[in-house]
Amino acid sequence: MLHLIGTEWKKIFLPVLLTTVILAVVMCVLSCTLYQNYSLLYDLEAWEVGTEMFSLFYPLSVVFPLCWNLYYERKNNFLLYVMPRVPVRRYLTAKWTAYALGAFVIIVVPYGLAAVSAVYVKPPVVPFSSGLSGHIFEGAFAQTPLLYAGVLSCWRGLLGIIMMTFGFVLAMYCKNIFVILTGPFMYSILENFILSILRLEKFRLVTAFDPTSVDSRAVSVFSFAAGPVLLLFVISLTALFFVKFKKNAVVTG
Repeated sequence: MLHLIGTEWKKIFLPVLLTTVILAVVMCVLSCTLYQNYSLLYDLEAWEVGTEMFSLFYPLSVVFPLCWNLYYERKNNFLLYVMPRVPVRRYLTAKWTAYALGAFVIIVVPYGLAAVSAVYVKPPVVPFSSGLSGHIFEGAFAQTPLLYAGVLSCWRGLLGIIMMTFGFVLAMYCKNIFVILTGPFMYSILENFILSILRLEKFRLVTAFDPTSVDSRAVSVFSFAAGPVLLLFVISLTALFFVKFKKNAVVTG
């Protein structure tokens, strides 16, 4: 199984590496420059300012470099050649595992490096006041910024894996590459819009990804759980729709 995972990792290594490097460079630069237009209390706030826009576009970052591979393997009937040597279920499990590792790296490494840049590379922030900012988990945010950034980055990596899984399910059953690559992103936009209209902002997936997107007093444990649970439910319904109603199969031909 490990050999199979390694083989699948080699297929996506270059796209994952390029995406990770590009995101890391952009996030580090923005975290060291963009904050100059803001009044900040803590150094790590520069990290939040510099990476804020990526909270919206991360579904594209974890789907584009990965899920195209499965789409083209299905399109070219590569899975038919795999079947005599490896059970399809085992092959797809190994592929998902490699994709999950790739998605985790794409999220965690750039966010982690950007946090290090914000804390140690850029000039120290000169606080505009001596009061509290009302930031969520402010004690850890102020006293152990890298620990805070590391834990949050890993959590974001897990959310990235769930979002990649949505793209993976679409790639298993859908024949439209545009739907596969943009479907998870469109879901995140639609979910964000609907829950905002319903005044349920604290339960959005973007809130779980970036808890500073709403008032810290509104954030609870359910703010971190609701979005991912809803997404997993949608992924399950999507798979059920393709299998039971559309009668689509992973292997065709």
